[in-house]
Amino acid sequence: MGDEVDLEELMASLSPSELQALVDEMAADPDDVHIPASVRTAYRCEKEPTGELNRDHLIGHINDIALNTPDVEEKVKFEAGVKRGKIYVPQYNEEEMEAMQKKDDEQVRLDPDEEAALSSATLDDIMALADILNTNPQDFVMEAYADPLQYFEPDPPNETKPAEVLEKLKSNDSSMKDVCLNNLAGLSEQMMCDIFDALRNNDQLTKLSACNCDISDFAVATLCTALEQNNALKSLSIENNRICPDAIGDLFDSIASPNNGLLEIRVGSQQQESKGYRVEQRIAAALLKNPRIMKLGIKLEFKDIADKVSRHLISNMDKIRTKRLNDGVAPGAGVKWTAARTMD
Repeated sequence: MGDEVDLEELMASLSPSELQALVDEMAADPDDVHIPASVRTAYRCEKEPTGELNRDHLIGHINDIALNTPDVEEKVKFEAGVKRGKIYVPQYNEEEMEAMQKKDDEQVRLDPDEEAALSSATLDDIMALADILNTNPQDFVMEAYADPLQYFEPDPPNETKPAEVLEKLKSNDSSMKDVCLNNLAGLSEQMMCDIFDALRNNDQLTKLSACNCDISDFAVATLCTALEQNNALKSLSIENNRICPDAIGDLFDSIASPNNGLLEIRVGSQQQESKGYRVEQRIAAALLKNPRIMKLGIKLEFKDIADKVSRHLISNMDKIRTKRLNDGVAPGAGVKWTAARTMD
């Protein structure tokens, strides 16, 4: 095309000084990655090299120059505590002022007399007050100017009826997939045993939660027997109960069978939290026999057992993920692409 300009010919027609001026103009942007790093600065050293680089000698020379260069005399003499120049005064609009006033009103304040006394108090006075109140001085000041407590609505009470749950479990009702008995007060041991025993012949329930239900060891023994015959339950949570460590070990022994279908189990925050090395080793041995469980809610005291259990859970997750990919269940795996259809 006739309007195109040959850059090579244009640059060949420029003199060396003009080329140098062009490079200096292009070096105005030191962050431009399209320009070589050597030309991103307008400074050009015209001196001839004096010899090979001696790094120690160069650093010493720079230090000598820095020490021998006299300080520039200040136009205004420095005085401690005196601000020089124009003092910055922040400017706020009406909305910002209202927001600041609202935040200040919400803050808990002391009485005017106490406020005045505390503002004029020395560090020794604050430390003496904190010592009298048996608290840390910093915590004392933070509590004096603390934000007001926020109120959160309590959770609604659990309205699940255990008798209806038991009847549906016994009849193997297909609509009963998730049972939540959390925080039910007055749930008898006999009722819990009947609910756990109903899981023997139930293949519809997939999730069972019975946290803070005062479950005893005898009810857990019934649950262990039921889990040996049930392979439909996927999630079990019996946290915050009064189950002893040996009963917890029996529960994990019951899910060690490969026929068990549990993927998640939570048994933490029991009345006796410390289980000891013997029980934790028993729990780990049972978990290592289970090829499906992926999530575990329990506090393990010993690091070697916790590491062993963690590695096994990760291995189970990887096996299931690999199986999904091979079976074409995961998104993008084993799915044949089809063109999108239009509305025509």
